[in-house]
Amino acid sequence: MNSEEVHLNLHLANFLIISGILQGFILSGILFFKKSDNPLPGKLLSLTILLVNLHLTYLVILDLNIDNKYPHSLWVPYSYLTAIGPLIFLYTKSLLQKQYKVSNQEAILFLPVTIEWIVQVIQIIYSGRHNILYYNAPFDSIISFAIYVSGAVSMFYYSKRSLKIINSHEKWVEGNFSNLKNVTLSWLYKYLYYYRILWLFWVPFVIIFLVFFRLQIQVFALIFVLYTLMLGITYLTYWIGIEGLARMELLFSHANDPPSNKSNTYNNIHDHKIKSHIAKIQQLMAEDQLYLNENLSLRDLSGRLAIDPNLLSYILNTHIKKSFYEFINLYRVEDVKNKLSQAKYKNHTLLAIALECGFSSKTSFNRVFKQMTGMTPSQYQKKFKSK
Repeated sequence: MNSEEVHLNLHLANFLIISGILQGFILSGILFFKKSDNPLPGKLLSLTILLVNLHLTYLVILDLNIDNKYPHSLWVPYSYLTAIGPLIFLYTKSLLQKQYKVSNQEAILFLPVTIEWIVQVIQIIYSGRHNILYYNAPFDSIISFAIYVSGAVSMFYYSKRSLKIINSHEKWVEGNFSNLKNVTLSWLYKYLYYYRILWLFWVPFVIIFLVFFRLQIQVFALIFVLYTLMLGITYLTYWIGIEGLARMELLFSHANDPPSNKSNTYNNIHDHKIKSHIAKIQQLMAEDQLYLNENLSLRDLSGRLAIDPNLLSYILNTHIKKSFYEFINLYRVEDVKNKLSQAKYKNHTLLAIALECGFSSKTSFNRVFKQMTGMTPSQYQKKFKSK
């Protein structure tokens, strides 16, 4: 085809996608080279963003008809879909262990992407020697289908494992910290959850798109959905990178010790001993008001009680029926409610009272208060004043 006859299919959706891809490449570089006490998570996230953007770049090249004008633009292996799932999984693991290193067994997770890369190189060499476009090489349709399906299966499997790890971590955090601000991975859980859903729709649609692309068939509804999904993947990937970059220095000064499973060893402790420990815990909370320390941890409290942290955790979970996070924040909420009833706090803002009672932020205060009272702080305040 004559280069003058080629029409670049540039429009608003493509412009936004290209803009997001370019920003993603820049962010990938920043994450990879940023200095940190724990650089591995940044590098793994950087590679994830890079590979997602390479995949999107290939589709943009096809959609803009750049391949017809510049056939050599396809002489690059763009697809590394089977690496994205393992990278997300290893990124999640690296956030929880400060000295984490990818083991030899985990390196095997990248065997499928090695095969994927070799197949692409063979196709590129074949298309170059026979002077045809990359996607016109024999069996390309079958190969592309196999790669997309393998990539999807890999993404679902490893994202599921990542979500499971995060769930386990969140339970551990609630059992050990009274302030989740710098130790929670709920932000990553939320993004991975939506990312998984996007890929659920993305893979079948991109396969259909490539089939229609080869047949030169255009269906507006299909194209609209495809652009919507491309925009979603482009900017959600970018936003995960932004969040990861912002939290690089917060990951995790509290190394995640594996959850202890010593509860069975405490089942034989006599009831009067348990009641004695509970009385001491309640005395410390009431008299010393340890809950006012926004960064109070299970280890801090067990140190004051001079008992093993695992025993304290057992008492809280088994006898008080609260996680450490719930137990400490219950005292904070009660202190807030108590202060709202005092005249001297009449002109204080809710946030000022919350911070004075041990909460670390407005967001955590609002969330915890509503969970424990069934009302927002402002709703409770209005109800209290109306009495």
